[in-house]
This record gives sequence, C-alpha cells and structure tokens, in this order.
Amino acid sequence: MRVRVYSAHRQRHRVVFGLFVIVVGLFALLDNLHLFDARLVQPYWPLIFVAVGALKLRQARSAGGYLIGGALVAVGAALTLHNLGILQFRVRDWWPVLLILGGTVLITRGLRPGADGDEAHRPGMRFGGRDGDARHERFEHGSRIDTSAVLSGSVLKNDTQDFRGGEVNAVMGGVQIDLRQASIRTEAVLHIFAMWGGIQIRVPEDWSIVVTGTPVLGGIEDKTVPPMNATKRLVVEGVVIMGGVEIRN
Repeated sequence: MRVRVYSAHRQRHRVVFGLFVIVVGLFALLDNLHLFDARLVQPYWPLIFVAVGALKLRQARSAGGYLIGGALVAVGAALTLHNLGILQFRVRDWWPVLLILGGTVLITRGLRPGADGDEAHRPGMRFGGRDGDARHERFEHGSRIDTSAVLSGSVLKNDTQDFRGGEVNAVMGGVQIDLRQASIRTEAVLHIFAMWGGIQIRVPEDWSIVVTGTPVLGGIEDKTVPPMNATKRLVVEGVVIMGGVEIRN
C-alpha cells in the first residue's frame, strides 16, 4: 500500500529530526553540568543551513528549488567559515543578497517556457472569496505547478483536469495555491518547502490528502474533510521550518 510507504517515509524524517533535537539537548545539558564546553561546537551551528539546503537540493524538482537549496548551503558554509576565522566578512553588509536571490527566483520563473502562454491575469478576482481582498492572480492550466516566494507573496490558481503535482517554495514569504477547479486522475505529489514562510493550499472536496511533510518548529495542518470515496489522492511532502502549511477544501 502506498499509504504505508508514505507513512514510513514520514516516520523516518521524524526520527532523524528527533535525534538531532536530542543531540542538541544533550550538548546543552552537558554544558550546564560543566562536563562539556558547548563553545567548542558553537561555531558550527550554521551547518544547520547546510543540512537543510542539502535536503532541499535532494527534493528539488525545479530551478527555483535548486536555487534556494544552493543558497542555503552557501550561506551555511560561509557563516561556518566566518565563525572559524577562515573567511572574514561582515554579515550586515550581505543582507541585499536576499533581495538578489528573490529577484533571481522571479526571473527564473518568468523565463520558464510557457510561463505566460497559458496564463491570464484577470483583475478583480478574489482569492478565497473575501470581500476587499481583490488581487491579480496568476492562472495556469499545466499539469504541474512551480512557484516560489522569497521575501514576497505569490498567488496561483490552476484548473487543469490532469493535475500531477509540482513544487512550491516559500522563504520568508507566502504562497497561496488554489486547485479547487482542478482534477486528479489517480494521484499527484506536491513537494513543499517553507522556511520562515507560509503556504496555503485549497483543493476540491473529492480529493483525499496524504501528508508526509516534516515540520520543524512549524506546522502542517490538514483541515480538509475526507471524501466518502477516496479515488483521487494528493500527497504533500517536504519540510516546513519555523513556518506553516495549511490545506483546506
């Protein structure tokens, strides 16, 4: 059964992150008991970014995903070398790199073949139907979606009748995905990555949701009402770090 496979995959992620938390707690305890000097490992804390970036690169399916993963690895490595005194720079001088990264993600998405061919920007549409919240939405009809938000927001609506999944990234930004007019033949896999950001996904009422994502100091909420006959399945997998993902139908 695929559901069992997804459950085992999620459990492995939980075990890995659980072991990491235990190791951090153990170092802290030994330091408090004066049995170990935690300052010896303090310079290596940015390796967390390297680990997260490597995980993102492993799961990436698009140029934006590879770019975000590579950026996290580069930031973690640079900060580690800085803490060890090998590389000298002032962190406050490099914050515009975040803006450059965000702009690069936008350009990459804009130059993607077919990025505008099947989209229509319709003014006056309201995401979620709330009055006073009019926005220009991006409409797509392809079987896969690929959207990223870095220090920004993204609203995407897709109405394909053969949805197969895709990739959604949110780094210090927010992404809203509206799939209520879309359909799945049997199963689709959506890869998500949220770091200090949020992702909201809205799906049709006849879709069943399988969540295999791993939250770290964050959360993934499946607020959908399961259908009576689960013939269409959306698998949501990935990592959420100090952020949130919400799925509704």
